[in-house]
Parts: sequence; C-alpha cells; structure tokens
Amino acid sequence: MNKIIKIPALILLIVCLSVKSGYPAYVNHNDLLFEKSTKDKDEKNKQERIKILEKLRSFKASIYKNQDLNDFNYHLKVYVIDADIETVWYTYTNSKPTESWRGPLNTYKHSYSTKEDKIYLAKDTLLPSIQLGMVYELNLNIVKLFNVGVAFKITTLDHNKKTIEFTYGKDNRSHGKQKIIFSDFKGKTYIFHSSNFKSDNKIRDKYLYPKFHETCMDEFHNNMIDKIMNLTKENYLQTSYLFKNK
Repeated sequence: MNKIIKIPALILLIVCLSVKSGYPAYVNHNDLLFEKSTKDKDEKNKQERIKILEKLRSFKASIYKNQDLNDFNYHLKVYVIDADIETVWYTYTNSKPTESWRGPLNTYKHSYSTKEDKIYLAKDTLLPSIQLGMVYELNLNIVKLFNVGVAFKITTLDHNKKTIEFTYGKDNRSHGKQKIIFSDFKGKTYIFHSSNFKSDNKIRDKYLYPKFHETCMDEFHNNMIDKIMNLTKENYLQTSYLFKNK
C-alpha cells in the first residue's frame, strides 16, 4: 500500500518542481515551431526594410537643378477635368501612393521620406501622401512577366503655383524629369503634364518610350480623375500633343 501511495506523490513532486522552476511540465512542439517561424519572419522583414532604406537613401538624381535639357526629348499631354482646381489639387496631393499607382502598369512598391528618414512599403497600413523630397520606387509592368523598377524624387511641390515636379533616378534607364502644372479656366481644371527624357538608345526614345510613357501617364491620371469624379474614364476630355527633337 505504501508503494502505491509513493508513486503518485513522486509524480506530484516532479510537477511542482517543474512549475516552481519556470519550466512547463509539458511543451507543445508545434508551439515552438510557430514561435521560431514568427521570429524568422520578423527578422526577414526587418532585414528587407533595412536593405530598401539603404537603397533609397542613396538615391542620386539623373539631372541637376536648372540643367539645360535642350538635347532631351520632350513630351506633353493635357488633361481637362470638369472640377474646380482646389478639389483636383487636394486629391492629387493627399492621395495614398497605393491609390495613385495601383496598376496594372504602374504599381507602387515603396517610398522614402527624407524628412522623416523612414521608408514605407506597399503592405504598410499607414502611407503618407506626397512630400517634398520623397523618393518613390514603382514597378512598371511593360509586358507580361517583364517588370522594371523605376525611382524618382519629388523636387518641387508648390501649393501656390499648383506645380509638382519629380526627377528620375540616375540608375533608371531613362534620365530626365516630369512636371505637372494645374491651371483653372471657367470652372474646369487643366493639367499640363510634360516630360523631358533621354536614354542611351535613340530608337527606344523615339518609337518605344513615348507611347508606353503616355499610357502610364493615362493610368495615373485616370486613377485620380476616377477618385475626383467617381465616373467612368469616358466621362472626361483629354487632348494629346507629342513633340520630338529632331
């Protein structure tokens, strides 16, 4: 009888010592694997953010301020929106990048705030609107299974003159800048979107880049116009002009 009593007592003693020492009497192996997987994933995300931060911090513009761009190609397209300029300007300058570039041609990847020294990824919950000095990287889907990353920096954000300008990165295939000017006339807003661009391939610049570039521009402005008007793309007027250097 004494032996029968001693065995449960021994088990009880082991359990008590385990709890007191801080080690559980039973450990779920699946819980340990999940915890390790979570830690590995967090570390991977951390390293990814550090890598992107270092890359965007080192952004170098492809042109300098007030550079003579006479030898660059020039493209201009004018969009007319049946809405007042303040509404249009507010929408363009206060939209999240995932709204402005939501694909399928232009897709927002990440951005870097020089003011905050902080990066923002497309998967982040909080994304800031456009800022002066902000560096963006987009993914351009040229054809199926062929994507190209492009970077640019906001170099002008003038709320009084209603002007936005951004400069291409030095590592981009095309160098140059784009400027968007907003003007009002009889209750409508006219948007003049101009581009100066040049690469090391004249055939590409003359025949390939202008058309694809204009399609990307249309997608960007369509996103903004849809947000402003809440109408289909056929309900706004657009006119197009294309100028090429000889």
